[in-house]
Amino acid sequence: MSKVKFSLDPKPTFIAPVPIPLHGGGSVEVKFTFKHMPKDDLDAFLKGVGELSDREAIMAVAAGWELDDAFNDENVQRLLQNYLGAGPTVVRVYMEQITQARLGN
Repeated sequence: MSKVKFSLDPKPTFIAPVPIPLHGGGSVEVKFTFKHMPKDDLDAFLKGVGELSDREAIMAVAAGWELDDAFNDENVQRLLQNYLGAGPTVVRVYMEQITQARLGN
C-alpha cells in the first residue's frame, strides 16, 4: 500500500466528480478541476456567495472540467441554462471536497 505524501502547502487544484442532474432522473458524472482556497479566502467566498450568480460561483471555485467543450464563462452559462440543477450541485460538491465533509464516510 503506497502512502500519500502530506504537505502543508496543498496543490493549487484538485479533481472531483460532480453528478450533474439529468432531466427525467438520474445524473451523469463530470469531473471538475477545482481551485484550492485557503480558509480566509473560503470564508470570504462564503460570505459573498449569496450575491453571486451560479455562473460566478462556479467560475470562482472551478478551473476546468473533463468535457470536450472549453471551460469558460459562455460554456458554464450553457451548462446552467440546459441543466438547472448543475449550479447548486457543483458548488455543493466543491464545499464537500474543500471542507473534507465526507472524510471517513
